[in-house]
Amino acid sequence: MTTPSSQLRTVLDQLPFSVEDTDAANEAFRRWQEEEDPSAERTVDLWTYCYVCRYFLAKSSGDTFSSAAAPSELITRAYEKVREKREGVRDASRYASWVSVVCKNTFLNHTRYDRTAESIHEERGPTLRANEPKTTAEYGFVREAFEEAIERLPDYLQEPARLYFLEDMEFEEISETIGKAVPTVRTYKHKALQKLREDETLREYVDRPNP
Repeated sequence: MTTPSSQLRTVLDQLPFSVEDTDAANEAFRRWQEEEDPSAERTVDLWTYCYVCRYFLAKSSGDTFSSAAAPSELITRAYEKVREKREGVRDASRYASWVSVVCKNTFLNHTRYDRTAESIHEERGPTLRANEPKTTAEYGFVREAFEEAIERLPDYLQEPARLYFLEDMEFEEISETIGKAVPTVRTYKHKALQKLREDETLREYVDRPNP
């Protein structure tokens, strides 16, 4: 059976530089981003997988995870999230740092879920309420209205608002993506939220009473 450890050893042999060399990783990302080197994407993929894999294997030492399958699941989840959203990273010199934030947030979200799952068995655990059912079409209309409202925001608020509300990024991830400090990102989110609440198109969805 192939394990994350054996996969990591195999991929490390193909990586042209050390996984600790974040400058080389950032440079490979820059070459891929600017399409200067056709092979750069493979190098970026190799480094990203090695970094993500090593991060969660390090976390798996001891009793960090309640399931033996958790490290593999988190490696896949974080790696796919990086591949899906890395085109939004504007500053290539921050790519490696952004990947580390994605790994951190993936791990924290997992541990929060684990703690909640355990607490529901306790006498004073949280009360879980079923979400109200909504049709796929309704979700589509709401998202479309939200996207259009974000496009009406001031230019400097559009990107952070899109990443936060539509891409479900954490503040740290947005910070690395747009090259702004976390407190600035929080301020942008607050200003965007205020303006979105004033948007006439969104009021139909935001202010309508629950059925």
